[in-house]
Amino acid sequence: MSELKQEFLKRSTTSIFISVVVISLILYSSNLILNIFISILSLALLLEWMSVLKSSNKKRSIFLMLFIVLIAFNHYFGGLFQPISFITMLGITVWIVVAYQIFLKHGRLSSNFAFNNFWIGLLLVITFCLVCFQLVTGSRIFLLAVIFNIAIFDTGAYIIGKNFGRNSFLPKLSPNKTIEGLIGGFISSIFFIICAFLFLEEVSLPLALTLIFAIPFALCGDYFFSFLKRKADVKDTGNILPGHGGLLDRLDSHLAAIPMTLFFSLLLHTIGSYF
Repeated sequence: MSELKQEFLKRSTTSIFISVVVISLILYSSNLILNIFISILSLALLLEWMSVLKSSNKKRSIFLMLFIVLIAFNHYFGGLFQPISFITMLGITVWIVVAYQIFLKHGRLSSNFAFNNFWIGLLLVITFCLVCFQLVTGSRIFLLAVIFNIAIFDTGAYIIGKNFGRNSFLPKLSPNKTIEGLIGGFISSIFFIICAFLFLEEVSLPLALTLIFAIPFALCGDYFFSFLKRKADVKDTGNILPGHGGLLDRLDSHLAAIPMTLFFSLLLHTIGSYF
């Protein structure tokens, strides 16, 4: 068996296992259990961010305490910031800035973006965590659609890119990601969104549009973490997931696209209220 086929088999097995766990939790667990899972996952993401450059135990303790305090604060006082918390808005602003630099500044990113900037890591992980909390209280089916939309984009881009990719999109950030792969990922995602809109009552036309608008940010998250890893001179952020690497390697696109999906949903809802 060729190395490419072995890698694809390993990635596929891991992806199927993750999918079964995620679907089971989202469809059958209580809000409490699901929120605990999201909190633990987010905590693991933050720990992985800090472990890339082997931060001191003191720094880890400080940022882990900040994470716990912010989550607790949101739990007790989040209602003051509805429909979207101040912290979440800051995280979304960071992703908009990153997207601006990637797509409109020829792939240049600020020197402030690095794994040793734990404040950025804390903000992005907290944003991801709080947005997932908010989506859990809404439609569980739509939450699944959001997660699988991003995963399908990643999978389509990976398969097409590996087999047919010839032209790099932004070689300075990630030379292995190609234009052909991005087109494959985009087409795969659009096909999934059309099916979700046609067959799922929970996915209305405005929500289908938010899924489409989030696709560039899935790409943005992928490129952002590729940039961080190249800057830190590491291939993967961990090895917990066979065929994928670390949690950040697998959820890089989700960290950006899930918060932006909520942002576009609120934006379209606000615009629609004027008509």
